[in-house]
Amino acid sequence: MNRLIDLEPSDKIIVCRTDRIGDLILAVPFIETLKTRYPGVSVEVMASDYAAPILKYNPYVDAVFSIDHALLKADVNYRKSFLKRLRESGYRVAAALYPERHISFFLWKAAVPVRIGSGRRLHSIFFNRHLYHSRNAAEKHESEYNLDFLEFFKSGPLIKEPRLYLKPEEIKSAQALLTSKGIEPPFVVLHPGTGGSTETWPPDNFFALYSDLQKAGVQTLLTGSKAEIPMITDGARRAGIEPVSLAGETDLRSLAAVLSLADVVVANSTGPLHLAAATGTRVVGLYPQRRVMAPLRWGPIGTGHCIIQPERPAMGMNTIAVDKVRSAVLAKLKELSTAR
Repeated sequence: MNRLIDLEPSDKIIVCRTDRIGDLILAVPFIETLKTRYPGVSVEVMASDYAAPILKYNPYVDAVFSIDHALLKADVNYRKSFLKRLRESGYRVAAALYPERHISFFLWKAAVPVRIGSGRRLHSIFFNRHLYHSRNAAEKHESEYNLDFLEFFKSGPLIKEPRLYLKPEEIKSAQALLTSKGIEPPFVVLHPGTGGSTETWPPDNFFALYSDLQKAGVQTLLTGSKAEIPMITDGARRAGIEPVSLAGETDLRSLAAVLSLADVVVANSTGPLHLAAATGTRVVGLYPQRRVMAPLRWGPIGTGHCIIQPERPAMGMNTIAVDKVRSAVLAKLKELSTAR
């Protein structure tokens, strides 16, 4: 069988990346490359409802098919509506970049003619075009694993870096929010939270770093979700600081706008780190030495970033010294100041 898929301008493709925020960001190069190579084809993206705003205003995405995973698994009526919508959308090709089992099943149930996915899973039976790569080997970056799917499509331009498209009014609103908190450029953002998918630098270290940067005269603020407010409040109390915090005050788009205005963002390997990098902001990323969580697979894409890890694989994230992270942030600020 010829692996290349023949596409007509009237065809529609659905690209499925329905897991976390960072995962969707790292799928953007594949999505944009696909649209660049097939400008007349409708390229749509299936994404989780909480990550889908990443794709807003992206000129390479013709439509977003957002889903609620909890309802899809628990609500019969939602599943019926989802399947009906999938069938009626008329997709000719579905590319499941990360094949979640229930999504794979529904692509088959909806009888999408060409269904591309991994050939190494039990639910690979729901696909009729298979890609035999192993993400578990963690031999390259997640974005490159996504780009592997291009082998089914014609050659052409290649986009390697994800981008987030912010409107001027979003930037203006973020500036107003920062001003209301007394923050003006240059400033640093610390994001101590995580989605729970990786080993993390202890939150108390973030608060110690906040204190040290404030003493060094660096304007610093914390970001986080509403659910992370107690963690930030308790950590600040233990550290004896009263930090400027935007926790619970931003949605995904407004957080991205704030991060785009920062000079440096410090975060664990989590969605907001990739969000910041996609806006062009320099990041200091804190990563474990474990292969499946390492920057080789999950590092920020782009230039000018800094990665800090424990010195040896057997050492935990708590062995990364606050002084080392502070020095990296100050060095990055100096570098940016010199370049201005």
